[in-house]
Amino acid sequence: MIREQRVIEDLGVRREDPAYRNGWEDGRFGPPQLFLENPNHSGWEGHRERLAYYRGHRDGRRIREMLEHEESA
Repeated sequence: MIREQRVIEDLGVRREDPAYRNGWEDGRFGPPQLFLENPNHSGWEGHRERLAYYRGHRDGRRIREMLEHEESA
């Protein structure tokens, strides 16, 4: 139970991070392209910001793929 609560709290903190939010929006609504070709990723200076952007992008992309799968079913 404590572990689940920590995961929920961590997710809430992540969503407040501008890099995470920007990555999520790019993953969810941006053009489908390889992540390495994404110019927005390099705009974040520190490794923590780049990691937050990556995590947000991954989560946004996951939502996009889930919704596309539901539409095609």
